Amino acid sequence: MRRLQRLIAFAFVCVVSLTVSAQASDFDMRWRNPLQPCNGDCAIYAFAGSPVATNVQDIFFKPIGPTAWQYSGGGIVGGAVERRIATVFNIIDIEGELGTARRFGDETEGEFWGAFYVRWTAFPWNNLIYTTLGLSTGLNYATGISDFEKARSELNPPAGTHIQHYFSPELTFALPDHRERQLVVRLHHRSGAYGLVSGAMSGSTYITVGVRAWF
Repeated sequence: MRRLQRLIAFAFVCVVSLTVSAQASDFDMRWRNPLQPCNGDCAIYAFAGSPVATNVQDIFFKPIGPTAWQYSGGGIVGGAVERRIATVFNIIDIEGELGTARRFGDETEGEFWGAFYVRWTAFPWNNLIYTTLGLSTGLNYATGISDFEKARSELNPPAGTHIQHYFSPELTFALPDHRERQLVVRLHHRSGAYGLVSGAMSGSTYITVGVRAWF
């Protein structure tokens, strides 16, 4: 996971550097005051999904599509509130998110998390279907430690850990004239980031579909 995060960070730096070089005269960084009215910068998000047993490294590095992933029994439902914090170069949004979810089936724990998202909004086909890519970093707390997570806690067997890193990339899709109403596909993932967080090796992953409304 650490290698994945470094690759993603490097890719974002490259994209931003190229954009700044090409559009230096258009530099713009706008901060939002969280104490002011939302004016389109707040959102509510609801989702549901299925647990993925396939190792997340295989998902990103092989890569293999969802039809080839392994799934376990159960699911997850949850929601979050979000606030846009800043916009950089008119193409990158920085957001904060607080969320909660409930697992059911093979895993039955609750989850709470706080995270920051960095969102790329400048896809060339946005006049046809408005698309964004968001990457998160934060902390996720589970009310219990499932047998699934215990089995994957190679650095801390068999205890696992309640607190893990929250890395949950997502894609959103919306009509160009209604960007405030989005379909969200997210890989809801918590892990120990190869032992960097609480000595845990890995955690739980869900593929989720949800809706987000900005207001």
